[in-house]
Amino acid sequence: MDARVRLEAPTLLARVATPDTPPEAPLLMPQQPVSDKRVRVHGESDGRWRLGAMLAVALGVTGFATAHAWSLMNTDGVSLLEWVGLALLAANLAWISLAGATAVAGAAVLMAREPYERRPSLPPLDTNSLTAIVFPIRNEDTSRVTASAQAIHDALNTAGAADAFEFFFLSDTTDPELAREEEEAIHRLRAVRPQATVFYRRRTLNYGRKAGNMSEFVRRWGGRYDYMVVFDADSLMSSDALIELVQRMDAQPVTALIQTVPSLVNAQTLMARSQQFAMRAYGQIFGTGLAWWSGGAGNFWGHNAIIRVGAFAAHAGLPELPGKGPLGGHILSHDFVEAALLRRAGWRVEIAPEIEGSYEESPPTLDDLVARDRRWAQGNLQHLKLLGARGLDPVSRAHIFSGVMGYASALLWFSLILVSATLAWLIPPGASAAGGTDISLLLLTVLIVLSPKWLALILWAFGRLPGWSRRPAFLAGLFTEAAISAATAPIMMISQAQAVIAPFLGRDCGWRPQARVAAKASNGNRFVPQLIAGLTLCSTMLVNVGFAAWTLPVAISLLLAAPIASGLSFAPNRRSWLWSAMATPEDLRTPPVVSAAQRAASRLSWQRAIEQRRAIVPAPAVATALVGARIVETSVARL
Repeated sequence: MDARVRLEAPTLLARVATPDTPPEAPLLMPQQPVSDKRVRVHGESDGRWRLGAMLAVALGVTGFATAHAWSLMNTDGVSLLEWVGLALLAANLAWISLAGATAVAGAAVLMAREPYERRPSLPPLDTNSLTAIVFPIRNEDTSRVTASAQAIHDALNTAGAADAFEFFFLSDTTDPELAREEEEAIHRLRAVRPQATVFYRRRTLNYGRKAGNMSEFVRRWGGRYDYMVVFDADSLMSSDALIELVQRMDAQPVTALIQTVPSLVNAQTLMARSQQFAMRAYGQIFGTGLAWWSGGAGNFWGHNAIIRVGAFAAHAGLPELPGKGPLGGHILSHDFVEAALLRRAGWRVEIAPEIEGSYEESPPTLDDLVARDRRWAQGNLQHLKLLGARGLDPVSRAHIFSGVMGYASALLWFSLILVSATLAWLIPPGASAAGGTDISLLLLTVLIVLSPKWLALILWAFGRLPGWSRRPAFLAGLFTEAAISAATAPIMMISQAQAVIAPFLGRDCGWRPQARVAAKASNGNRFVPQLIAGLTLCSTMLVNVGFAAWTLPVAISLLLAAPIASGLSFAPNRRSWLWSAMATPEDLRTPPVVSAAQRAASRLSWQRAIEQRRAIVPAPAVATALVGARIVETSVARL
């Protein structure tokens, strides 16, 4: 019988004890001022000239396109509404041109390196250093998280590095029943892996949300650790990735944070699979371009990154924002700000797309993606109050501005469409560019927006797209993802525009955990604004057929938002062409740590089912179920 099953069986009958914490090793973590003097790093370009090159390209494209649009409109003078449209067009083009330039830079770097340039040889892992693998959790399915921790520990143990890492679960769970399940899950993990060092702490006062959870950990136990690797509830990392992160931190004492570029895994629904394919095909391109122009002033995305604990404690204590309501008080999107504060203090912050073996999951449905965007939009909009803060590195300021524009651009696009629709009603067709007779601007916009896709196609054709072979199936995935992206982009535009407006109306998004499992049906009421916007666009057909024709794809997407969302929540069979069309390298060859986490989660689900059954059936029936579970668990463990 599998040894792991023999270890797991007693946990079904034992009384769960409250997991403990290590002795406190406090660090001071002072709150940083919003504005402060910057500590400059000698001998570094800070990526500023590269960012300047990106901005020059973006402004050049924007200037050319805006001038062309103005020349088309200026045949009989430019009205005030047309000037508003030109300003919105310029703002949107500048944003997508910067993103496109980043993608081109990333593709150029990938094309120029054969093979992809690696770091210099790293020193052996220092067994005297200690790294915390930190899981901040709140109202999550903890059994899935502990399954990931078990898989990571097993991989580290196989690599002979388990003693250099400890697991720390930081709970902000508010539901008493979920809190009890958390304690049970931690107890099971300790029982099946007694050699692993596993700690658990649950806060009863959720001050500062996730950022407060992390800072409380640093203040109480930060002195115990050299580094911490921050995970989300759905994060995974291979032992090679974890060890390399620690080695790089040991080799670079001026580096405070290294952010990996995670690949998405375990996607089941069409929506999640399209996100997974896009991230795997285009994420490395963007990540490489971003790393190229960021230099030592990179960014932090909140998870799948390693942090030097001492530097974090000394310089990354978040300030409170002035004002009340959704845009004041505690900083929600803490990661961008923490990276900027570390850089301001003179530390390097790096983005490392070349580190393989970093994974996370995607929201399963369009509804879940919309819900997540509401939280992220509110947090990123808070950063408007930090853009003018004194002492920030110019590149850090660019990251913060990009985070704001990631959502504000949706409102700008929607505003441009509204202005164009109004002009279509007011101005006869052919009187100006508003009539839609000139298609060059549309083609330029499409070319820029689709730049990640055609760049990925070029890299794939030359065998330079990281992780991908030159199998023709990649083309099917590219076109399938493009179709789904085209169908959902207008829907997301309206949802994100709503998310941008809501905080300014005093609406707080709340603090809810991300959905990890697809719901059975889409909430059609959520897409009423899309329906109204679609009908508005269709109404222009009555007065301006040219404008209505080129906005027809957008209108159709908006009108069909609810059925599109419902259809994309479908999970295709693994043997179907819908599944294989968007198969990523991780789908075709599951990484060992991912498959190990899946097996551990299956065993834990059996245990939970038996425990729930034990509560309502006689003991003999439980014994029978336990024997059956052991047989199934043994079979799963041997897969």
